[in-house]
Amino acid sequence: MTKELPPYSGDDTQCPKCSNIGAYTEHKKAGEPGSGSPIGIGLPERLERRCSRCDYEWDEALNPPDQGTR
Repeated sequence: MTKELPPYSGDDTQCPKCSNIGAYTEHKKAGEPGSGSPIGIGLPERLERRCSRCDYEWDEALNPPDQGTR
């Protein structure tokens, strides 16, 4: 079963724990350990977000680039 992730919340996201505006982002491969699980089993490819104030971590879905014409 794949974990359903919330959508990418943008560069100026609000931390769900301390309400600070701003978070770091790190790409995680499918199954790679991270904030959701120290083992990573069942975790999809995702963006791991970390609050720039309190270091709380949470996962979000990937944010693919716009597919518009060039």
